[in-house]
Amino acid sequence: MAAARGKERTSPKAIKFLFGGLAGMGATVFVQPLDLVKNRMQLSGEGAKTKEYKTSFHAVGSILRNEGLGGIYTGLSAGLLRQATYTTTRLGIYTILFEKLTKADGTPPNFLMKAAIGMTAGATGAFVGTPAEVALIRMTADGR
Repeated sequence: MAAARGKERTSPKAIKFLFGGLAGMGATVFVQPLDLVKNRMQLSGEGAKTKEYKTSFHAVGSILRNEGLGGIYTGLSAGLLRQATYTTTRLGIYTILFEKLTKADGTPPNFLMKAAIGMTAGATGAFVGTPAEVALIRMTADGR
């Protein structure tokens, strides 16, 4: 029984990345309407007389009225693609670098090294996710 407990079972790395990406995609389903409203309001104009939407509630009502219930999810496919690329890349790069920089005795990297790993992973994820982000912004602007 002690031998069975000796080795801890872990999930393969690919499964961890997959679950991380899926979690980000799941969150996007809930956040997409807010992202749509934010993008539409940002694109509606800066001057008080030219603004298309007065408040976020006004924007939601206008989108629902003009585009229907499905309109609130305009750009969802690009949002899901962004999460699939950005989140999975970011988590993957972080995990790989963290494991490479962990010492042979199991000592993890210090705080500054962890921060550098996080910045590297975030920058790489942002680079990979940018095309999907551009598509997302263009798709959410289409209803205008």
